[in-house]
Amino acid sequence: MTGYFADKGVGQRYDRYRPKAHQALFQIMKLHLPVERFERAVDVACGTGDSTVPLLDIARDVVGIDSSSEMLNIAQERGFAVRKADYTALAELGRFDLISTCMAFHWFDVAQAVAVYKAASQPGAVWIVYNFSFLGHATSHLFNEWFRNDYLARYPSPPRTRYENMKLTDDPELCTLASEKGWLPITFSLDSLVGYLTTQSNIEDAVRKGRDLNAIVSELREDLSCIDLTGTFQYAYSYEILQYAGR
Repeated sequence: MTGYFADKGVGQRYDRYRPKAHQALFQIMKLHLPVERFERAVDVACGTGDSTVPLLDIARDVVGIDSSSEMLNIAQERGFAVRKADYTALAELGRFDLISTCMAFHWFDVAQAVAVYKAASQPGAVWIVYNFSFLGHATSHLFNEWFRNDYLARYPSPPRTRYENMKLTDDPELCTLASEKGWLPITFSLDSLVGYLTTQSNIEDAVRKGRDLNAIVSELREDLSCIDLTGTFQYAYSYEILQYAGR
């Protein structure tokens, strides 16, 4: 993995400012699951535990793993059963009938991840791979112009595997149960929007390259204070629900 979301303070910011959209999306995804309740589930790259919460309603035994101590400290404080482990060590935890991964698969070596997930799967196991992304404001052209032309120009996204290039459905041992893209409406105040942007790998990458986080925050606040943020923003989602046909 890249090691993003491991720097000091990122866990607290992530827990405070990331939209809690996982349960809302799971209400949609649950309709496509083959059973109402699984026996053993794992949340790969569980982070602070937001993606673990909906699994508690559909699985009897849930464990989360993540390679970032900063993120796991928050998850442990929230009372979740978690372990520090990279995705490559997943099979060492035994076999699962549900493997869920939110906003992390694009950081993995896809071929290696698929092989590890298979080794950790019970026959017929379900894999849920889903992502969220920030599309901008639903109606404010001024904000969207700033986001595209100023913010992303100053703070480009670090390289990662594009979701549409993963081609998990090309694997003959994986059957697609459902796949969908859409967006959920969310709202931000000036403070929460600036806080959210500081949780993105774009900002973490800039800090690692020498930028001061407090200076970035001041810069973002100054820029955004001139823009009307009322109304809704678009929090895009995409998911694939797959079933493993191997032994």
